[in-house]
Amino acid sequence: MSTPSDGESREPARGVSHAFADLLSQEFSPSTGHLATVVSGCLFAPSLFVFWFVNGVVDFSTALAVGAVASPAGLQVRLAAYVLLVPTFLVARVAVHLVRPADRRAVLSGSCPQTTYLSLDWVSVGILATGLPFALRDVGPWLGANLVVLVGVFFLPHALPPRRRAGVRAAALAAGPAVFLYAKYGALLAAGPDPAAVLGPVATLELAPATVDALATAVNSLAVGPAAVAAFAVVSNHVLTRPELRSVPLARHALPDRDPDRVVVASAAFGTVFYLSVVAVATGRITVVPW
Repeated sequence: MSTPSDGESREPARGVSHAFADLLSQEFSPSTGHLATVVSGCLFAPSLFVFWFVNGVVDFSTALAVGAVASPAGLQVRLAAYVLLVPTFLVARVAVHLVRPADRRAVLSGSCPQTTYLSLDWVSVGILATGLPFALRDVGPWLGANLVVLVGVFFLPHALPPRRRAGVRAAALAAGPAVFLYAKYGALLAAGPDPAAVLGPVATLELAPATVDALATAVNSLAVGPAAVAAFAVVSNHVLTRPELRSVPLARHALPDRDPDRVVVASAAFGTVFYLSVVAVATGRITVVPW
């Protein structure tokens, strides 16, 4: 019986090495978008590092602004999960390709399959969306801001001449966050009217603490959390890629393209399980069923 030569035995190893290099080239491709250029300060920046830093700054500053972080300890755990996000994502991509027979043959032959099963954008949603119940404690500002955006972007422009629609949508996208910030933090200003006197229930409506705790427990459980976050991600994927939003020039450059629902669901659910695993390691506790 013949035995493989040293060259033949090294072929699979060389194939895997080439496939891994191809995988990295896919994830670390140059970024040429206008927003990435402005933020990173150079035209050809590794997209994965730009995402890791820029998206992290945006996501965590937004989480702090909307109140999606319950405590400093919770923020530390989310930061730890975010630091571990990219290496975990790359390992998961490699594992998925090696599990599927067709992809495994391609990897062993030296090429990385181009099929996308996971998206880093939506995996990161699993880390931050689990904190949304805490942000919904002050539900009035959320309702007010979303009502402004809903009417100003999706309904009002249809009653206006085409040349005025983009301006109205841009104004609504600016006014929505302004309403939220004023309703939530306007009372801290030394001057100006009290938000409750101007906005009424938008500034004062709150969820009961028991309701917030129940929502947070459910979203941060293994039985409910991955499905709930995946559903939220699918809705976001469809809303953020609507043509009404993409008709606004700044939004068109900042918003992502629509991903297949299967990729969004798998990525968001995986990100949620990953975050809950980090919580379990950090705290020694994990909730399987919230009831």
